[in-house]
Amino acid sequence: MERVVVFDVDGVLVDSSARFRACLEEVGLRSLAEARGFRRRVFWECFLSSRYIYLDRVRVEYASLARSYAERGFRVVVVTGRPRSMEVETLAQLREAGLEGLVSEVFFRGVGDYRGDSVFKVEVLRRLMSRYVVEVVYDDSEDVVEALRREFPGVKVVLVPPP
Repeated sequence: MERVVVFDVDGVLVDSSARFRACLEEVGLRSLAEARGFRRRVFWECFLSSRYIYLDRVRVEYASLARSYAERGFRVVVVTGRPRSMEVETLAQLREAGLEGLVSEVFFRGVGDYRGDSVFKVEVLRRLMSRYVVEVVYDDSEDVVEALRREFPGVKVVLVPPP
């Protein structure tokens, strides 16, 4: 079976912290911790849209790491909590990162899928493991990392620090 390395987009391949701050500001929040109910939903609608995507920057060190894996014969797969409506912009960011033609699959959240990232990503990883040997997963969410480590103890899962 082919060996696979999995990367997240926001916080790993892309520094989306400026987009995050812009959406907080738009909703009138200082932090996500103070967001409740409607304002929290409006924040996530903003962040998971392309409105401020121009603020994102490639995280060169992780894009280079992905290229390095591809050059060594690994299949590189992206699993993102972004909705499919951000596909065009996400693929453009992957091109900008020098990953065009090196990423073999990109998994987006489906329309109306509001499950937590950890639930969504565990499901995707389970499907990947039925076809490939997953060597390592890079993600910036502690919840996702914990869930993946719990569900797949044989897979190396790396918590990527903030930029």
